[in-house]
Amino acid sequence: MSTGSTFSLPASRAYSDGHSIATLILFLLAALVTVRPLSIPVSLPNAIGPMLYHARLRDSPTLKRRKYHVAIDLNIGPIAAVLILLASKSIGIEEFRAGIKGRGDLHPYDILLLFLSLVGLFVLHAAAG
Repeated sequence: MSTGSTFSLPASRAYSDGHSIATLILFLLAALVTVRPLSIPVSLPNAIGPMLYHARLRDSPTLKRRKYHVAIDLNIGPIAAVLILLASKSIGIEEFRAGIKGRGDLHPYDILLLFLSLVGLFVLHAAAG
């Protein structure tokens, strides 16, 4: 075990304040939209529509370029959930930084690189027959 700092919640934050429930709900919603993408219809004036086409909005040609669909999928859902948690102060900057950089002997990038390496090996093994 390392001599790194241990994780503890600030004394002012209690578990009964709803932040833990909001975190769990946002995590489940982010996991849901990664499996099954969500499309939200948005109505915009004709002048604004073409400008927003390149910002991941899909045009619906059946409604004379007035109705667009915002795609919330694997790319947007988890990032939006983390930004909402940061904005609502359910997680702080220190927790966010520790989740990316790591603390002590735990480094999230090492785990991600191990996972991606194993995926690469499995793909090469499957291609070789």
